[in-house]
Amino acid sequence: MVWKKGQAVQLVSLSQATGRVLDIYHDVQHVFGVPHVSSFFQFLGNYPRFLDRYWSAVRPIAQTQAFFSCAQRLRADAYSRIRTDFEIPDLKAEVNRQKFSPGACEELRDCINFFCYSVPMSLLLAAFLSESFETAAGNAAIPLTPAPAPKPHRRIVMVEEDSASPAVNAIFADIRRSTGADVVHTVYRAFARWPDFLNSYWNAVKPIAVSEHFQQGESAVREEALHITTELPGPVQFSASDLNETEAGSLIRLTDMFVHSLSAALLNVSVARIAIEGGSLRTKTSSEDATPENPKTEVTS
Repeated sequence: MVWKKGQAVQLVSLSQATGRVLDIYHDVQHVFGVPHVSSFFQFLGNYPRFLDRYWSAVRPIAQTQAFFSCAQRLRADAYSRIRTDFEIPDLKAEVNRQKFSPGACEELRDCINFFCYSVPMSLLLAAFLSESFETAAGNAAIPLTPAPAPKPHRRIVMVEEDSASPAVNAIFADIRRSTGADVVHTVYRAFARWPDFLNSYWNAVKPIAVSEHFQQGESAVREEALHITTELPGPVQFSASDLNETEAGSLIRLTDMFVHSLSAALLNVSVARIAIEGGSLRTKTSSEDATPENPKTEVTS
């Protein structure tokens, strides 16, 4: 698969995966306690031999205290940047206006919290791979101290582009066009479970997502993700012999693209969390009470 900028990114979904790729997908779900496989791994599913080598190398690292600590730092950094630098609209009121049932409110909260948990881990793994193409990633001095096994997260409903309604696909197309993204991130495909909410969310955050200030924040998160890989166990490096010569360029370029897109996605899920908390234009006391570990996500019907 030879990829060029602007082309749609081919993904191998869980339902399409077979053999060793499917085994790795299931193991990724087990290691992180996640109900789905991220777009980053679905992209690597196009390169079965390399995916096997990559996951064999990073699996021990991804189970360490250092990995989960670094992911949490990325999560907190993105949340703080959004809350400090942007005026986030109140989508809690919009959810109430759309008359979400109590069950739907809980599902939406759970969905947002899940992506706040999973996206920084995917970003860290993509950044680690990007660095490993350039030099030895990770640090031999960082111990492989295991982290507690994460609790399994309940299933998240995703809406795929080939099965989405015309209205949802129009929003997906606008997201790609407006942000220059080569893939519609899973957070948007999850929000498409509620088309009216997706529409309200995108209309609210689009001016933020296309702003120069947001792009600067994305670059800062990206640089932090690349830098923080030095605090992971290692070293891990992939050479030309690990790559199919005709696919090496595409793999490297797409990995870099995912580092960019996941940095933006991390900021976007932080926007979603703050918006569902009531936005960032609240009283000082209310704002100070909300943190990445203690979000005020009391959505009512």
